[in-house]
Amino acid sequence: MRGKGMVGVTAFALAAIAAFAMFLFLHGVQHSATSSGAQATVVVSKKDVPAGTSMDAVISQGDLTTATIPAKDEVNGAVTSAEQLKGRVTSTPILAGEQIPVARLQGSTSLPGGTIGIPAGYEGVTLQLEQQRLVGGTLHPSDHVAIYGSFDPPVSPTVTVTLVPDVKVLKVAKPSTVDQASNQGTLLTLALRPQDAEKVVFAQEHGTIWIALLAPGQSGQSKPPVFAGGVLR
Repeated sequence: MRGKGMVGVTAFALAAIAAFAMFLFLHGVQHSATSSGAQATVVVSKKDVPAGTSMDAVISQGDLTTATIPAKDEVNGAVTSAEQLKGRVTSTPILAGEQIPVARLQGSTSLPGGTIGIPAGYEGVTLQLEQQRLVGGTLHPSDHVAIYGSFDPPVSPTVTVTLVPDVKVLKVAKPSTVDQASNQGTLLTLALRPQDAEKVVFAQEHGTIWIALLAPGQSGQSKPPVFAGGVLR
């Protein structure tokens, strides 16, 4: 009787194990069916692409590839063919491996902040300045700069001040060869809060402006005004 009892227990255990194994198998099949779903193929970059980059150059250098992702993860307006990028220029940075929505390209009206990406609460203000006032013409969209203004009597005592310590560059339009010959400066469009825009416009009209480029990741700092007496001591 004892032997029959052991056989019964063993048979029950084996049946339980088989039932559990079948449960795991069916659960795995159900999870696979749920997670596979529809797939989408999108274009991604092999490397980081700065704002203001010609996508023609990126294409010619072979820096684009494709990635297959779940269709539910495809972003709105994702580029699915390199043909969509020909002749286009990036308006904001594109990171390696991420999807490329058309909103990241210049001329796209779906980009938050319009075609040049003006942040909420800011205004786009354009200045025309000579190269020496613009860090030698090395500025690019998405750079951060500090704006300094210098004034002379009768506007004020001779002084140089920090107008805005940290400003995002939205657009840079360098002069053509003809414009260079006529001493036309570079057009620099900046994202400014309304109260800062007033200061910059006043300085442009009644003083002189200099732009300083901030190092990547560096935050601009306001500094005390510098008067003639302080410099000449």
